[in-house]
Amino acid sequence: MPWLWRNYPGLLEVMIVFASFCCAGPLKASEEIRKPQFSGSFYPARPEELLRQVKGFLGQAPEVSLQGELFGLVVPHAGYIYSGPTAALAYRVLQGKPVSTVILLGRSHRARFSGAIIDDRKAWETPLGQVQLDAELFSILYQQPHFHVNRFWLDQEHGLEVQLPFLQIVAGKAKIFPVLLGEASEENLKAIVSSLAGLRQRRKDIVFVASSDMSHYHPLKEAEKIDRCCLNLLERKDLKGLREALEKGQVELCGDAAVLTLCMLAREQKSWQVKVLGYDTSAAASGDRTRVVGYGALALTVSTMRATPGGKNMLNEQQRKKLLQLARETILSHLKGEKLPPIETDDPVLREKRGVFVTLRKNEHLRGCIGTIMPVYPLVEAVQKMAIESATGDPRFSPVTLSEMNQIKVEISVLTVPRRVKNAEEIELGRDGVIVKKGFRQGVFLPQVAEETGWSKEEFLSNLCYQKAGLSPEAWKEKETELYTFQAEVFSE
Repeated sequence: MPWLWRNYPGLLEVMIVFASFCCAGPLKASEEIRKPQFSGSFYPARPEELLRQVKGFLGQAPEVSLQGELFGLVVPHAGYIYSGPTAALAYRVLQGKPVSTVILLGRSHRARFSGAIIDDRKAWETPLGQVQLDAELFSILYQQPHFHVNRFWLDQEHGLEVQLPFLQIVAGKAKIFPVLLGEASEENLKAIVSSLAGLRQRRKDIVFVASSDMSHYHPLKEAEKIDRCCLNLLERKDLKGLREALEKGQVELCGDAAVLTLCMLAREQKSWQVKVLGYDTSAAASGDRTRVVGYGALALTVSTMRATPGGKNMLNEQQRKKLLQLARETILSHLKGEKLPPIETDDPVLREKRGVFVTLRKNEHLRGCIGTIMPVYPLVEAVQKMAIESATGDPRFSPVTLSEMNQIKVEISVLTVPRRVKNAEEIELGRDGVIVKKGFRQGVFLPQVAEETGWSKEEFLSNLCYQKAGLSPEAWKEKETELYTFQAEVFSE
């Protein structure tokens, strides 16, 4: 019935989307490969030319220092000759980071649908080779009602594919996982965020990339004004204001659903920041100032440290790096049977006596954690002692072996001096580590335990009493039990 398509041009798209959702793909990822759909148009089809172009963009992008852990990026998706230099500003930040999977967030330019489309194929291909899809994430998300398989609309969408050549160069063998959104309503995005946030809690080595251009086809001055307003809203983390401005047409993001999802995910963290890395328009490449498209590059970071009660960190970045390096070199030297690295330092902060915990994680799983709560040793000495104990003396684990060290991440918690509190009401989960003491029994939980477990305050204290101190789960409520709190500045490799 061709008359249907002539008279109702949107009907075919609706029927395709409906059919694909009703006949979703298999639960397990397939072995099929998605071939490049936009090479030769949005980016070069010849491998050597593509490699030269992307490396050229990255070579011109300055190195940027970020405060905190990289959580996600906002990257444009136009043809490389227009948006490639701006995209490189974002991907330069990702270069060299330990990332296992990049979750690509995009909004379809051609279809409207609720939920999100994901892919069941094995890999996506570009002229630079194949990028593996994360089959584990597919198996998790496919079981949830808001996620569907639709290869047709994924293959029609350029906004995700154009990110791949940059990722292949800066992120090495990292896998990808495409998530295509069809509408930006708050209700729809909340459902998506709920599922994706759980993945990030489970896998800290995941980074998100939201694909979006900014204003479209305005005169240059007007475009810059519109986009400056949008960037200001993002930097202020004003998601309500951003959504209202988008709905009123005061700002424009063709990937609005992707950018909002990324910000909503970051907002789930204790502390997050947005940094504008750069902005440009198509006028820079085309010379046409009458109808331009805006491109922004942004980085979203989350805090890897907890500040002291006064809001100031005890250590600067250089001091943290020195302690992490000392911990790793100490463990390596100890395991090799070599002389331990020297710990002489004139830095008064590093010579100050502090309580310290050294935590080792292998593939995001705990591999050892030992520390001293009270400030008995100078900080550098405490780190060296606890690094060895964490690697070889934690009774819950077998000693770490030398062959494991390239898979292990070192985390250090520098503690404030504990203070006694009257009752549990004074304890703030996520901020406070807690010591419970009754008679000769005592136990301790670091502040990050509350975040990692998701426990309520009652669960946190009950597990502390029972697991760590060998007391009854209700002991924290008893008058004879002493409760102490401390804060930790936590940082990791």
